Amino acid sequence: MKDAVVPPAPASAVARAVSLLLHPFVVITGLALAAAWRLDHPSLPRVAAGMVAVVGMVWIFVWRRWRSGRWSTVDASRRQERPLLYLLALVLAVAYWAWLGGRASPLSGGVLAAIAMLCVAGLANRWIKLSLHMACLLFAAVVLLALWRPAGCALLAASPLLAWSRLRLGRHSLWEVLGGALLGAVAGWATLS
Repeated sequence: MKDAVVPPAPASAVARAVSLLLHPFVVITGLALAAAWRLDHPSLPRVAAGMVAVVGMVWIFVWRRWRSGRWSTVDASRRQERPLLYLLALVLAVAYWAWLGGRASPLSGGVLAAIAMLCVAGLANRWIKLSLHMACLLFAAVVLLALWRPAGCALLAASPLLAWSRLRLGRHSLWEVLGGALLGAVAGWATLS
């Protein structure tokens, strides 16, 4: 007789749903589309196509690492799982920046700030596994406060819920969550400066 599958506790199911709803793929894609809409409306199809390509490539990489057993979760929850993720994300982010037109793109500053954020998180990974969920959410929230205030406020309001989610799922410590949030907020502020 097979063991029965035990459903996750309601709090864990909510934490998982929050983590998926506010996943970096969702948040950064939403930010890119909102920024294109506000700053360079004609670039919207190019921005969308680039985001689909980047997110698709990273997702395939993540899925294959997790399915092969090389990663414990799809979140690359162990610090030693992250270097390849950072490297791939950096290469694709630089390619995305070039795809948008490099410095000529009105979105250039935001993409470069996101690249810098990834570099800092990757370098810090030797000592601390910063929450990329929190970094991306706060980055998007700060930028959107300037571009589309209601969306920025909504993301800021959601940040405690995402922090709880990452802690509840055991993906990060409190310091990793707070560090990721700080990194994202600073990168967002740098985008606006």
